[in-house]
Amino acid sequence: MEKMLQRIASQLGAYDEASLLSLWDKYHREVRSFQPTQQWEESVLILCLLQSVRWKNQLFNSKWMEQRSADFEPERDEDTDGGGDEEPGPEGRNREGDGAPRGRVIAFPTEDRDSS
Repeated sequence: MEKMLQRIASQLGAYDEASLLSLWDKYHREVRSFQPTQQWEESVLILCLLQSVRWKNQLFNSKWMEQRSADFEPERDEDTDGGGDEEPGPEGRNREGDGAPRGRVIAFPTEDRDSS
């Protein structure tokens, strides 16, 4: 089973994100309109795979930028850096208005939310 998963990951990695995500809207629509069928279940898995490619690329880019930033940051003197050991939060890493597409959380309705 692990080899099959590695093969799927390898095959997904061979495609560019734009090609895969051009299918995102189609599968999102299919998943939103629930039907207790195998086709619906497969659509859910396809949507998850598409999302995983997007997440992998965002994580890769984030880690790559962190590494590049660390490589180019000047050495700080411990006595002059303000003494804080805090790691900068995510707001320090994400620039607003940088034009990068932002992720979107999909909220699927539940019976509790539908009845209110």
